[in-house]
Amino acid sequence: MGRIARGGMSTVYSAVDERLDRLVAVKVMSSALSADPAFSDRFTREARAAARLSHLNAVSVYDQGHDKSAAGHHVFLVMELVDGRTLRELIRERGKLSPAEAVSIMEPVLSALSAAHLAGLVHRDVKPENILLSHEGIVKVADFGLARAVESDASATRTGLMMGTVAYCAPEQISRGRADQRSDVYSAGIVMFELLTGKPPYQGESAMSVAYQHVHSRVPAPSSRVKGIPTEIDELVVCATDRDPEGRPADAGAFLAELADVRTDLALPVVAVPPSPRTRARATIAPPPARPRVADGSTTDVFRRQVAGEHDTAIVHRNGPPQRPAVGPPPPPPVVTPPGRRKQASPKTRRRRRALIILLLVILVGLGAVYSGWWFAAGRYSHVPKVLGTTFNQASQDLRQAGYKVARQPAPEFSESVPRDHVLSTKPGPNSRVQRGRTITVVLSAGPERFSLPKDVANKTPEQVRSQLASIPVKVAEAVVPEASETIRAGRVTRISPAAGSPVKRGDEVKIYVSTGMPIIAIPNIDPGTPYDQAVQTLKTGGFGAKRVDEFSDTIAKDAVISINPTGTARKGTTITVAVSKGPELVEVPKIAQGTSSADARAQLKALGFKVKIVKHFGGILDEVVGMDPASGTMVPPGTLITLDVV
Repeated sequence: MGRIARGGMSTVYSAVDERLDRLVAVKVMSSALSADPAFSDRFTREARAAARLSHLNAVSVYDQGHDKSAAGHHVFLVMELVDGRTLRELIRERGKLSPAEAVSIMEPVLSALSAAHLAGLVHRDVKPENILLSHEGIVKVADFGLARAVESDASATRTGLMMGTVAYCAPEQISRGRADQRSDVYSAGIVMFELLTGKPPYQGESAMSVAYQHVHSRVPAPSSRVKGIPTEIDELVVCATDRDPEGRPADAGAFLAELADVRTDLALPVVAVPPSPRTRARATIAPPPARPRVADGSTTDVFRRQVAGEHDTAIVHRNGPPQRPAVGPPPPPPVVTPPGRRKQASPKTRRRRRALIILLLVILVGLGAVYSGWWFAAGRYSHVPKVLGTTFNQASQDLRQAGYKVARQPAPEFSESVPRDHVLSTKPGPNSRVQRGRTITVVLSAGPERFSLPKDVANKTPEQVRSQLASIPVKVAEAVVPEASETIRAGRVTRISPAAGSPVKRGDEVKIYVSTGMPIIAIPNIDPGTPYDQAVQTLKTGGFGAKRVDEFSDTIAKDAVISINPTGTARKGTTITVAVSKGPELVEVPKIAQGTSSADARAQLKALGFKVKIVKHFGGILDEVVGMDPASGTMVPPGTLITLDVV
């Protein structure tokens, strides 16, 4: 009986609710906070909101009020009294816990937070000090709503008070001063990290250094501190403590569902809360002396004039029951039922009834806890059906039947495999475990993404074509491809590949082809002696022109081809020189005067390239030429044999 705990903002006392004859805990806020009327109003509103939260694993709020006395102005909160210890004490005694023990503690914590989140409450101060472990093994979360009332109070800053131990604060609470359900998820993830490793992830010489690490660092996997922790638990803790709120589970219910999946995957047993190694003696709170009861009266008077109301919740002081000054007339005597007015049940019957009632209550509480656990862990969740490839109308029908709302993403996305106006994807994706009632966004396909290449590229410079292609998201090959062209002059673009005007995908490669001029082809073979007209037709058919050059030939008949130049290969359209025979070259037989000596005649003829034969008549005594054959003036080929008649 007396003070249980004391902190910078409040003091907690054990007390007796005399109206209902039960033990309670009374949290009395400091005078520095209570003196502010705005804080008192906020405190009252948050207390009412927290009182609406009813959950096995949440500390119940019974009442609230304020007291003005010579000691100052105080607001207080009357709560369920949990006989046991805090999770902080357990961590100090045990250090790190096994994965099964950590999961068994975190499940009821998340169940309580999930119920709060569904009711629109955010705890904002999840830490081991606010998690209570009763001697009966029940885990309870305390101080719902208190953080919001204090966070909004300017005097809390002036007095140096900061809600939320910095070791468990989410980055957005530190950097932006804002908190939502995902902030509680982050804090719960830090608590789970500490349960698995024995210490929080960040430590420093000052609160500022720890806060800096929350904002700028990533929480490590627990297995980096303690070997043997399963990968599934590592991933869950790292996900829950993501610096970006979008990367965490949406709320404590989603976190609890993932934790339940991990328990199932790892086949972790349910472990009872580790018992205290020593007996925790608590002062016995004596029930108040019997006094008359009245049927009505205020729930809690506000300690007016330092005097508690007749049926108020009172703080029990260390030295005994609260001392009340005598006020007003004595209470009326209690109403007593005369003997014999009704049949009294035997003690044995009463014990049986009490046992039956207790059994029924235990069963009902158990069923309620089982149903609550099932609902928060699995019942309110479903798996997103697979609707990929269907029409939007069909997908909407399937999703709504699964319990979800449907929204369509305004801009469709391109796809090579899904036809236009069919479902390409959903956010979250198929088979994702999502709470019923949430909105599933449907992404439709815009069909294959295609871009049209320009059509007018022929006979342009490569630079001009590159400029045209710059507006299309394709890759243009750096080197041009040379090719011959009969229509495009050298240095100009002949074509592109893929062809101009055709559709292409994003990132496709486009090649530019540039003309090198006419193609180089084989020159037709023209045999010597081929008639000139025939040779010209052959060259023309082969793609070449012809130029005639007449030459003498002793072997080729007149108007027949002697040779062509060039031979082999040449660019198409090249003019080929054709040498045409004029026949053999003729030389005129010179005139040899009669009386010329045979030696002079021979020398003269040989100088002109003729062959000479001398025929002597009458012994050729005179050695004078008297005639020759062929005769002088005759046109004959060079080398012709000339016969000289000599006498």
